[in-house]
Amino acid sequence: MQRRTFIIATALGATLAWPGMATATPLGAGDTLPQTSFEDQHGKTETFPGADTRVVLFAVEKAPSDVVNDYLTTLGAEAMRQRGIVFLANISGMPGFVTQTFALPKMRKRPYAILLATKAEQCAFMPHEKNAVTVVQLRQGKITQIQFARDAAALKSAIGGN
Repeated sequence: MQRRTFIIATALGATLAWPGMATATPLGAGDTLPQTSFEDQHGKTETFPGADTRVVLFAVEKAPSDVVNDYLTTLGAEAMRQRGIVFLANISGMPGFVTQTFALPKMRKRPYAILLATKAEQCAFMPHEKNAVTVVQLRQGKITQIQFARDAAALKSAIGGN
């Protein structure tokens, strides 16, 4: 009886999980970023990628996000806009309480926009390596290069020394 219950539960679990298993294939060089939108840390909806976007910085984990935030704070919001840099953060794995109580208030103090993916499927098309910032170079919406930076020096180099 236990074995039959286990088999039924396993089959049911696999069936229910199936739609969630279908994720988008991450993009590569030569591909076009899909037109979509994300809310920033202030709840403002932004088009992604914007017409002037030349570099997308994408982070999933906290350490790479800290590297990006340190870099962008030093660079400044105006220089970020002039250089066409957009920061997209996947915060889908963050518990809601932590997001609302700690992360968003801290993000709102930043002088630049941080686009937020609150569900993993929103940004499943973005290439990612664990503990790295994804740096996507664009020309007219097409990906020309993808690099993965694990520290500030590598991030600066990947962006082009900006």
